[in-house]
Amino acid sequence: MLIFNIAKLSKQFARFIKYENKGSFAVIFALMAIPLIVLAGGAVDYSKASATRAEMQHATDSAALAVARVAKNDLDKMQIVAKDIYSNNLRSIGIGAGSTIVATQIDDGIRVDASYPMPTIFIKFIGINKLDIAVFSEVIISASNLEVALVLDTTFSMNGSKISSLKDAAQDMVTTLMEEATGGTVKIGLVPFSRYVNIGMNNRNEPGIDVPSDYSVPRPDYCRNTYPDSTRNCTGYNVPDTCYSDGVPYACQRWVSTGCTGSLGAPVWTCTPRSPRQYRWFGCVGSRDYPLNIRDNSYASEEVPGLLNSWNFCRANPLTRLTNVRANVLSGINSMSARDNTYIPAGLVWGWRLLSQGIPFTDAAPKSNDLKKVLVLMTDGANTVSPSYPWHNGSNSATANDLTEDLCDNINNDEVIVYTIAFDVTNSTIKNLLEDCAGNGGSYFDASDSGELADAFKEIADELLNLRISK
Repeated sequence: MLIFNIAKLSKQFARFIKYENKGSFAVIFALMAIPLIVLAGGAVDYSKASATRAEMQHATDSAALAVARVAKNDLDKMQIVAKDIYSNNLRSIGIGAGSTIVATQIDDGIRVDASYPMPTIFIKFIGINKLDIAVFSEVIISASNLEVALVLDTTFSMNGSKISSLKDAAQDMVTTLMEEATGGTVKIGLVPFSRYVNIGMNNRNEPGIDVPSDYSVPRPDYCRNTYPDSTRNCTGYNVPDTCYSDGVPYACQRWVSTGCTGSLGAPVWTCTPRSPRQYRWFGCVGSRDYPLNIRDNSYASEEVPGLLNSWNFCRANPLTRLTNVRANVLSGINSMSARDNTYIPAGLVWGWRLLSQGIPFTDAAPKSNDLKKVLVLMTDGANTVSPSYPWHNGSNSATANDLTEDLCDNINNDEVIVYTIAFDVTNSTIKNLLEDCAGNGGSYFDASDSGELADAFKEIADELLNLRISK
């Protein structure tokens, strides 16, 4: 509106110069126009200052939250984190040189102060060369006692950059929540899952778990016809093919024979002694019979079955029991690798067991009003296998989905706070399952890429620490 009035005055001034015979009035009018023009320029400077202040406030809020997450007890680190976050947010609009930011610890949180002497464009002609802009942000930290089970999908479909992104996001969350390296009031457990859950070889004799002793089975001699006088020669070549794991296609090769020449000759019956077949436990456990496979009780009447085999089929990395030692959890996350097929109920039930005070593991504390028990489930796709009791060698995804839903209901009924994250999921059935599974104050996140995955873990950490901007 101010610019419109000045334009109108300019037109009147031109008309006045043309028709007014007394030149003194033109001079007086021109002198009056100067402060009006300066006033209009001042409006531009102050408008820019207002917009800059809003950008600075946003950047300062982001910096304060970041400091509260990762550096709240380290003064030097607080300054580094605050400056990095603040500068990255403002670099795009040209704020940097001359701007300062300082992070301090207050009684119940973090305070970050930022200032910037913004150069003026118009009002510098009347001696005002800069406008000092100052903002601050205070983040309150009101963390309670926490027990958190991270139930993370480590199946083949997570291979490559996805498993790397998951590790980064999960480790950032652990670092945020576990303020102390050891002995704090926050305990976290980790359940990497695929077709099975690996509970760790050192947990073989825990109550409620039935792992048979390793054993061996004698094998008869291996007898077959051999052809010592053979002149037979077979040729062929490999051709590119497509194989599937966890529902994901990958490049492989297939042998194509082009034929054989020559003669096998006379057969000679030959027998070779074979060593006994060794059956061992590699850490994986199966499912109890339905409906105990979706419950967290009655371990005395039916224990969790340990699965023995003659080869190491146990592709999941070992879980980490509930602990307040941060390094143990970070190490468990760092060792995760992506293999095998997806069976979400296996991960869910063991995440629940980590948070339960009773057997098989007894690391969790009793329920209380000042203790939050939290389960965070992350998966990138659909169930591709189902239980064959005690093994998980079925292929009925509908059954696996039903068990997932039943487990979610039971965990929520046990007053556990459940967060769920869909990571690059296109299957609407799984998305709906995950959304319905979140409960008791927990939330569902639909992360389409690694950036949104990191944001989901950060938001969960903020909620659990109850980080909030107070001023």
